[in-house]
Amino acid sequence: GLEIVRIVDIVGLDVQADGGTHVASTKQIGGIDVVKVENKGKANRRLRVRLTD
Repeated sequence: GLEIVRIVDIVGLDVQADGGTHVASTKQIGGIDVVKVENKGKANRRLRVRLTD
């Protein structure tokens, strides 16, 4: 069947399909810092993030 795919667009990075943990709103987690961007192939990146207060 048809699945919904969420696309995350972060300025300065390629647009990627999101395969991570989801929350209804970023208000639930507070701020985030991008710690590391890993190249996982021609069209894939992995973001390492840190939650901030």
